[in-house]
Amino acid sequence: MANLRIKKILFPPAALTVGFLILFLFLEIGFRFLPVNQGLASMPVDADNPILHFQPDRTATWSKGWNFSIVNRIHSNNCGFINDQDYDPAGDSPLLAVIGDSYVEAVMTPFPETVSGRLAARARSAGRVYSFASSGSALSQYLAYARYARDNFRPAGLVVVIVGNDFDESMLSPGSPPGYHYFQDDHQGSLESVRLDLDYGFARRMIRRSDFLMYLLLNLKLTSLPARLGQAGGDFAGNTRRAADPERVAASEKVIAAFLDELPAAAGLPSDKILLVLDGIRPDLYDPPARDAASSSYWGVMRRHLSERAATYRYQVLDMEPVFRKRFDRDGLRFEFEADAHWNGYAHGLVAEAVAGSGVFTDLFPEVGTE
Repeated sequence: MANLRIKKILFPPAALTVGFLILFLFLEIGFRFLPVNQGLASMPVDADNPILHFQPDRTATWSKGWNFSIVNRIHSNNCGFINDQDYDPAGDSPLLAVIGDSYVEAVMTPFPETVSGRLAARARSAGRVYSFASSGSALSQYLAYARYARDNFRPAGLVVVIVGNDFDESMLSPGSPPGYHYFQDDHQGSLESVRLDLDYGFARRMIRRSDFLMYLLLNLKLTSLPARLGQAGGDFAGNTRRAADPERVAASEKVIAAFLDELPAAAGLPSDKILLVLDGIRPDLYDPPARDAASSSYWGVMRRHLSERAATYRYQVLDMEPVFRKRFDRDGLRFEFEADAHWNGYAHGLVAEAVAGSGVFTDLFPEVGTE
């Protein structure tokens, strides 16, 4: 009788467990036939591997949304960056390094259509163009990528793509994600760089093996749902909060000063060999009445301050706002995907064209810069 009672107690949870396992198995098999986002496979970041990069020599599917509204094949090269080219540390041809966040990483755009891919194709006969980027990076991380490029590849020119959330996200805060370099106050009136180490551990590595779980994690973004709901209906300009409150602006101006001070030494280049590319204020630039108001938004204030300060250091600055405005007024085409706020292939082409016409590019590749 005791055994019978034990069986009656254990049977329901056992049956439920088996049922869930069978359901999971069927779901897993089904999702194997769908273009599930397989992720970028970030490598650990620590003292021995201080630069965020991805699993080398890997080709995978990247997709967006529950309905796979954007699907792309991505490749991380021999150095673990999203780029179809392998990088040669021993190469002696002129090298232009392109640094940025998800706008340079550009996983939603086929590599030949990206800024880096287009510039590499243009410069191929005369030199090389390598990109160093990861989604979530900010000005503080760009300095780390500049040092990495300097120490391993010795670039002769540098392009840094700067977007609206690159300033305040450079400061270390309780919610800062691991894997990146940040600024923090050194309590002596200056900023110092710190690194947050990253190791996803065994559980995350196991999740990567399941297409169904990766769909929940990356396509549905279930783990970030509370944060996204909190942002719903928020007021944004340039993909960052519009509010330019004094404390936020003051902290960001301090970040800009530290970034501009440190970048030439980090890159091993004089400032006039460095081009800073500023995104436009989207979506405000599509609406003429909203354009003037956007200049007082946080991104509007920061980009103006950065441009003015960069000029005193003799940096070259490429502001895409007037380029985007002129093209939109002429053609009425937008510069991002319907389902994603990043640059689409059309925008990448305009940015690449503008970079190719800059002094940094034409000085490095004089015979191809104006093609």
